[in-house]
Order: sequence, then C-alpha cells, then structure tokens
Amino acid sequence: MSQAAIRKQRELAQARARLIAYLQRVAGPALTAEDAQAALEKAKAWNSGPARAMDDYFAEHPNALTEPSPHCPIQVVRLLQHLEATGHGDVVTQLACARCHRTGLRLTRTTPEGRCCDWCVARTELRPCARCGRDGHIVTRREEGPICRLCYYTDPQVVEECAECGRIRKPVRRREDGTSLCQACAPKPEHACVRCGKLRPAQAVTGDGPVCKLCYESPPRLCDLCQQVKPISVRKAEGQPAICVDCYRGPKRTCVLCDRVRHGFQYRGGEFYCASCRPRRSLPCADCGETKPVQANWPVGTLCDTCYQRRKRNPAPCAQCGTLRTLVGRTKDGNICGPCSGTDIDFSCRRCGYPGDIYADGSCSRCVAKDRVRDLLSDEDGNIHLQLQPLAEQLGAAQEPWSVITWTRRSDSARMLAGLAAQHQEITHEILDELPQDWRTLYIRELLVAAGVLPKRQENFARLRLWVNDVLADVPPHHSLVIRPFAEWGVLRDARRRADKGRYTAGAATNDRVDIRTAIKFMTWLDDNSITLADLSQEVLDLWLTVNSTQARGLSAFIRWAVARRLTGKVTVPTKRYGLPSRFMHSDELNQQLRRCLNDDSLPLEARIIGSLTGLYALATTRIVELTTDRFHRDGDDAYLTIDQHPVLLPPRLAVLIEKQVASPSCRTSVLQQPHDGTPGFLFPGRPPSRPRSAETVNTYMRKHGLPGISARNTALMEAITDLPPIVVSDLFGIHPHTAYAWSQYAQNSWAEYLEAAQATE
Repeated sequence: MSQAAIRKQRELAQARARLIAYLQRVAGPALTAEDAQAALEKAKAWNSGPARAMDDYFAEHPNALTEPSPHCPIQVVRLLQHLEATGHGDVVTQLACARCHRTGLRLTRTTPEGRCCDWCVARTELRPCARCGRDGHIVTRREEGPICRLCYYTDPQVVEECAECGRIRKPVRRREDGTSLCQACAPKPEHACVRCGKLRPAQAVTGDGPVCKLCYESPPRLCDLCQQVKPISVRKAEGQPAICVDCYRGPKRTCVLCDRVRHGFQYRGGEFYCASCRPRRSLPCADCGETKPVQANWPVGTLCDTCYQRRKRNPAPCAQCGTLRTLVGRTKDGNICGPCSGTDIDFSCRRCGYPGDIYADGSCSRCVAKDRVRDLLSDEDGNIHLQLQPLAEQLGAAQEPWSVITWTRRSDSARMLAGLAAQHQEITHEILDELPQDWRTLYIRELLVAAGVLPKRQENFARLRLWVNDVLADVPPHHSLVIRPFAEWGVLRDARRRADKGRYTAGAATNDRVDIRTAIKFMTWLDDNSITLADLSQEVLDLWLTVNSTQARGLSAFIRWAVARRLTGKVTVPTKRYGLPSRFMHSDELNQQLRRCLNDDSLPLEARIIGSLTGLYALATTRIVELTTDRFHRDGDDAYLTIDQHPVLLPPRLAVLIEKQVASPSCRTSVLQQPHDGTPGFLFPGRPPSRPRSAETVNTYMRKHGLPGISARNTALMEAITDLPPIVVSDLFGIHPHTAYAWSQYAQNSWAEYLEAAQATE
C-alpha cells in the first residue's frame, strides 16, 4: 500500500472518529460508539466520500443536528430521522419541508427555498396530459402518453364500482371476496387518540401520537382573505389562496335545487347543495320558538335562518362588556357577544371593522357593495369616470347595501348602466333619449338625476315628446298631415306650458297620450269607412261615440282643435256629466279614523300622516304625494303646512309626525336617498327618490291598513263645506272655487249668505 493510500485511510479513520464523537456529544452517553456507527451507516455517511463531506459540514455547522439548515446534505436528513426512530428524537430537531413544513418525509428534492418533499416539488412541475390536454401532475403512462392525476382517478382501467355506495371510484381497499371500496367507504384503522383517549380513525399523526378528527386542529397560518393567523381549511396552491376555517364557504358548483353556481357542499357524498338549499334538520328556534330548519347552533341555542340573519345583520351592545358586536349568547341580563359566551364567534368585517352583517369573504355588505359598484362603473383599467363618481359614492353609502348588491347582480338596468360607463363618454339626457324608452332607461335616468349626475328636467313632458316622435313615425303620411300638427301644436304646446309652471303630472301626460291615440284611432276609422275629416257630420261622430263611448273624453280635444282650425264642420263631443259623490262614511267613523292616525303607534308613520291629512284637510292622494319637505315649517310653538298657497295650522300631534317624516323620509325600495342638489325632497319619496310615490300605490297601501281614502276625503270635505263658506274652503284646502261651489250646492249650503255678510261689513 502506498504512502498516499495509508494517509487517506488514516484521515478517513480520523473523520469517522470525529463523526462518532460528534454524535455522542449531541446525543449524550445514551448513544454508544457502536450505535453512532450504525446511525452513520444507515444515513449512508460512513463510506469514504460521504464521511469526509459530513465531517467538513459538521465542522462548519456545529449545530447541524439541533438547528438543521434547509440546505443541508441529504445524509443529515437521514441521520436525524434515524436518531428519532432509535429513541434519540428529544435531543435533535427534525428538518421540515421548506414548503409544507411537515416533518418525517423524504426530503430528497432541492429547491431555492431548501429541501422539499416529493409532493411539494411535483405540484410545481406541471406537464401536458395526453388525455385532457391540460398541464397537470403526471402520475402514470398509458398508450397515448403521460396521464395526470385527475385523469388517473377517472381512468376506466383504474375505477371500479364501490361495493358499499355503488359509485364509480378509484378503489382504495378490497374485501375478501375481491370487491373494492372507495376512499369514503373503506374502513380506516383506528387508533387511541392521544387527546380524548377514544379509539377512532386518525386524522393526523402528531409528535405526541395519533389524533382523531374531532380533536385535530390544523396548524394556524396566515389566511389570505381575512389576513389573520387561523387554522387553514384550504391550503395555498396554484393560484388558490389560503383560506381559514372561518372564511371557507365550500367549493363553488351548480346547486341541484336552485341551479345556481354557489358555494356549498356534497350532502353525504351525493348531490351538491348550496348553503341556502342544503338539507337541514328542523328544531325549535331559540329566538322565535318556531320549529324550522336549523341555520346555526350558537350559545343562545339553535337559530332558524330568519333569526340568524337578523342577529348577524344587527349588532348591538353586549349586556356584559358593552362592546358593539353580533350577539350570539343570552344571560339573565340580556344578549351577550361571542367572547363573553366563551366562543370565538365573530362577525367583524376584516376591512372596515364593522361588527356584523358579513356578506362574503369576511367583508360586510357595505364593503362588498362598494366593490360591486366599482366593478360596475369602472373601465378596463379599474377607473371610474369623474362624472359617475357621485353615483358611486351614493351607492356605496346607501342605507340598504344588500339592495345595492342585489341590484348590481340581477338588474338589467345595472347591466345597461355598465355598458354606458364602458363607452368612455359623458352620459347626457340626449344620449339616454336615443336608447329604447323602456323601464331600464327610465330607471337609469332617474338614478343619475337623483345622484346629481344629470340635471333635473320635467321628465313627464320629455317622455311625452319622445313618445310622440315614436308614435307619429308609424302614422300614414296623409294622417300625419293632421295628427302631427294636433300633437305638436295642440297637445305638446299645452303640455309645455303646464310643465314650465311645474304642474305637469304623470296623470296629465297619460291623458295627453290618450288624446293622441284616440285621434289616430278615429282617423283610421274614418279611412275604413271612406269618410274624410272635412265631410265629418254630427251623425257620423255620434255613431263613433256610440261604439266607443269610453273614449269620448279623449276625442273631445281633437274635435275641438279640428273645428277651431276649420278642418271639419261644427261638430261637438257631448260633455259627460259626472254623478254626485256617493262614497261617504259616518262622522263618528271619520273621527275614529282620525284618532287612530294621530294616536296609534302601531300604524306606520306614513299611513298616519296620509290618513290625518285626508281626514282633516280633505286632501286628495294625488296632492298629498306631491307635497315637498319645504312646505312644512315652524313658527315658535306652532307648526304649519303650506297647502296650495296658504299655510295651514297643524295639530301638535300631526306636526310631530310630519317632523319625523321630514327628518328621516322612508325610501322603501330605493338604493339612493333624497337628491342632494339643494331642491326640496318629496315628503313621501318614490323609487328613486327624485320622484314622488304614485297615488295608486299609496291608495293600495292605505287600504292595506284599513284606512279608506275616497270616503274619508268626501266626508271631510262635506263637513267643511257645511261649516264654512265655499270660498273659505277653497282658500283653506287649495281647491278650485268652482269645485267648492259645486260641493256647496250638493250640500245645499250656498254662499249667498256669506256674500251678504261680507258686503255688510264693508
């Protein structure tokens, strides 16, 4: 043997001796020299090359076994695992995977982060699958080429019918008769749980031993949604964020009941149900006491969906700590929050901190509404046009953010508005006039006006003008020579005059449309009977009115216009005589209704005000809905409501009711509040609040609460006209003097005596 070989042998022996001494120094006297050599041989670090490399590594890293580096040699990993297996695990620290942080794995793969297990590296090594064509984790090969894991689990050569559930699945275990069992049905080995001591299948094997599913808690990590360190339900991988157990809502698929793509779960391994449709057992609700499907099981008890949503959306001060939170428990002192109940149930918004009303991904409904509005109104760069900023701010600050979310998700008008916002041009009334004048365009226009994006205009007249242009486009040319001048110089001219005075209502616009439609129908009838307008006689006109008796009022305007311009002979439409009012109620019944409106707190505020104004001042519903908030004012201790042009003194109780309505007007179904352009808002705003509530809706609303409107108004007007002269009633209630006189004639209470008394005082 040469001198060089002898020197190498001597150096190898010295390196091995240093390795044994190092292991004995780390493990203590419990590790003998023979055990140390066996550990090195098991770790494949005893041969010449690995032994010298390990000797050099331990010299540079004296704490290699207690503080292992993720970039250490593979022999260190094997040595650590062998020492733990032989009972020396308490003196060394096992190296964990640099990505999944699990220990006890074969860390044979090296990455920039350090040593990783095979699965963590394989997840990032995606290759095309020969079967599905997508990049995936290749697990086997077939005739067509490499097969990914997903295709392997559905491979006809692999899957079989489960003998337990009957589903076609990848077999996991076989029975003695050769039949297979799937993952869900295969019996799992049972172990004594180190925490509860019960014999159950192990959910995980920790350093202390096996842990069952009920006792196991996944290691806390940072949730990508709520940004809090909590147990993770879904791991972060391939673009999928890490989701904690509180934020995870299940996979997103099509529900078998509602057919919507929503978060949910497979019920007992079968059909997929969303969270709203999933089967739930029925138990008595701890709040309402009714037996309903259980939505939540809180410290307060089982809750139905209605009570669960009510508590979740309406946080209140805790009866113990006084903190504003969602109250999930109950004591003799009242409802209490989660921490005071001994639970970690918390519905605080992860973005704004609002203590309740969570809608999605740990965010409250208001934060989600702002996101949806921004997505709706922004361009491809995520920027909202300066013109639409006021609308975005008001939608984001709406009193009912759930309504805003529903509107952005379901409404056709929202999709139309998104299309307008994406055109990168300023939205004007003229642009909206070019769109189909359906309910979507009307709603968008009123929404933009209510937000101050568009200036306010006389919408009833503007819609009539657009409607006239559309209707006249389909009229025959020889009819258009007559109908167009009538529509433009007769109907539209008068409508423009009334609109300039601010008294052109939706009902007036409807009547004008009826006049034009009736004129077109009448001209068509004359053509069908070979009669010209110039040859029209009273007999022919009476014949048409006999067949179309309900359209006499609509034709009268056209006939008067045609006669005045000598387009036809002197024919007339007989004036229809209306019968006397017949719907009344007894005075005692009216007084009882007034007392109910003024004193009954169980009635809605709007119903009390409308019923009081009808019974006290005989106001018609069409006039009540047109009242604006500036018509109410106080002068010292007295309160007044301006009806027509004269302020009327209000009873104190009614004044308080109107004052409440002015301070907080009810806008029941609108996503916006009253306009902020300086103009007074309506006392009873509609939808949107830039226009009043419709009279038909209010009448139906009043009947629902047992408050008839017409009979109460007739009785109130009759009592007033009986006690006061007609001219006083006209000024006080804002009705026309002719109307007051007609009512006085009906009540047989002429104002002749009032005139004589007035002359005597002069």
